[in-house]
Amino acid sequence: MGRPLTQAEKWRAHRKAFELALELGITPREAEAKLRQIEARERHRAGSDRLAAKMNAPLRTSADESCRSDSQPWMMRD
Repeated sequence: MGRPLTQAEKWRAHRKAFELALELGITPREAEAKLRQIEARERHRAGSDRLAAKMNAPLRTSADESCRSDSQPWMMRD
């Protein structure tokens, strides 16, 4: 998975969960679960965006290859 959290990172995560719990009126454990759901959703969205960018990338055509100065295959050059 990932690297272990430092003590400061653990306290930051705890504070974030506690503040969310106070804001929503839920327990800190429920807030931690909600934060994990939000982070998973963000990771999924980022992955979907990367996949969409890859799928919508322009394709190379043979016209791109014909613009090169030497049109011989790599094994025939010298």
